[in-house]
Amino acid sequence: MNNITYKKYLDMTSEQRLEYFMSTLSATNRTPEYYVNWGKVERETKKYELELHTLNYLIGKKNIYDETFNLFKMQPNLIKVIPSLIASRDKVLDVLAVNGKDDMDFYQLDFKNIDVDNINAYVDFCEKSGLLHFLSNIANKSLVDYVYGVETGLDSNARKNRSGTTMEGIIERSVAKVSDKLNLLHHPQATAKYIKEHWNIEVPVDKSERKFDEAVYDPQTKRVWIIETNYYGGNGSKLKSVSGEFTQLNKLIATSIDEVSFIWVTDGQGWHKAHLPLSEAFESITNIFNLEMLRDGFLLELFN
Repeated sequence: MNNITYKKYLDMTSEQRLEYFMSTLSATNRTPEYYVNWGKVERETKKYELELHTLNYLIGKKNIYDETFNLFKMQPNLIKVIPSLIASRDKVLDVLAVNGKDDMDFYQLDFKNIDVDNINAYVDFCEKSGLLHFLSNIANKSLVDYVYGVETGLDSNARKNRSGTTMEGIIERSVAKVSDKLNLLHHPQATAKYIKEHWNIEVPVDKSERKFDEAVYDPQTKRVWIIETNYYGGNGSKLKSVSGEFTQLNKLIATSIDEVSFIWVTDGQGWHKAHLPLSEAFESITNIFNLEMLRDGFLLELFN
């Protein structure tokens, strides 16, 4: 299907708009910045840089248990680095211990508030987790460099959240560009309270502290557009629930005594697995756009 204008999109039936939406879904929203947040990696590594340099002393040591115990005894503050060395974000670890007879015991180690009277427990944990073996027999370079690698790996766990953050950034830049061109006002993460106080427009909300990804205001027509955005690369139950949530939000916003419209910008191949709930949303929400539509200037046409 050839690309169309926003005006032609409006003239379509909900089924036709859904068909066009589905045919123009993007393969990805992953910019190069999506893969690693290097600022966070560097920040988390530098947090323990001094301690890591000190722990380099243990690299290659033969009597590694005693060497570690003595070092921790002299400088117990070094113990707080252990979670980073074993790729854990948690600073308080609940641990299951199983002995040779399969007897089980549960205990907890606090790596934030070090128990200086229980240094043995920390060293035992390092030994049983394989960390001491790594330090004694495998590690041969700076532990600072090693933790950079660990933090890079841990950061990959945040990619799911970054997908949504990427969409918010795209929307903010797109709205800013159009707003500058049309002399509109806009505010990211706007609340109904902010919109009322700054623009004197009433936006009905289902949650008192709900923050909209973007709010756009036309001072000439006294009109507001509320924008929410997300991205779904895979399938899941959330696809159905979010469709229902935004359908209800659209109906609620439509009850405003002022001129308020709802826009939902979403994308991702995951929508192919949630055709029915999305179809229901298209029956209620006129302005559902994807990234292709943003690129084709739908926001500019709508606001203008």
